[in-house]
Amino acid sequence: MHRKSLVIVPLIIILIICTACNKGGGGILAKNPDLSKPFQAAVKLQAGELELEGTVKRYGMGIWEMAVNSPETLAGLSMTGNDSGVTASLGELELEIPMENINDKAVFGLLFKAIDSAASAADANLLTCSDTEDGKVYSGEFAFGTYILTFDPQSLALTKIEIPEAEICGEFTGFEIISSGTETVSETTVTETAVSE
Repeated sequence: MHRKSLVIVPLIIILIICTACNKGGGGILAKNPDLSKPFQAAVKLQAGELELEGTVKRYGMGIWEMAVNSPETLAGLSMTGNDSGVTASLGELELEIPMENINDKAVFGLLFKAIDSAASAADANLLTCSDTEDGKVYSGEFAFGTYILTFDPQSLALTKIEIPEAEICGEFTGFEIISSGTETVSETTVTETAVSE
C-alpha cells in the first residue's frame, strides 16, 4: 500500500501542474484573471494605420470610458459607452450616438466587446489558455473574429489585446482593479457622470 502511495501522489501532482490552463473546462485553472471586475489602465492602441494613446475604464458589461491623449488631432476626446450608446465629447462639443448608429468595426467598440466577450467566456470556461514568455495568453472568439488577451503571469493584470481580423493591437500599463470604495461602479452613476462631464 505504501508503494502505491509513493507512485500515485507524484502522478496527481503532475496532473495538477499539467492542467493549470484549460480549454472548455477540461482542466483545473489554478489562477485565473477576472475581467468581470471594474478596472482602469493606460492603453496604447494600433488599429491599422491609426495609433492612439489614452486611458480606459471598464465598469462592467458594456459600460466603459475612454479618454484619448494622442495623436494631437484627437487629444482631449473622451467617450463613454453603455447599453444605450456612446457619448463622445471634445472640449465644449458633446455628441450622443445611439447604439444602432455605431459602426460594428469601430475601434473602441471592438476593444470593449472583446473584453466583455472574454469576461463571459471565462465564466463559462470557453477560453483557450497557454503560458508563454509574455504571460498567460487567453484566446476566444466573438461575433467580429478572434481576440487574444495576454495577462501578467504574477499579478494577472491585462497587458495586451489583439483582434487580428480588425488589425487591432493594444498594450495596457498601470492596470488597476477599481474598488467600490474608490469609484462608484453602478450603471446609473456611470451614466450620470457621463452626462455631467
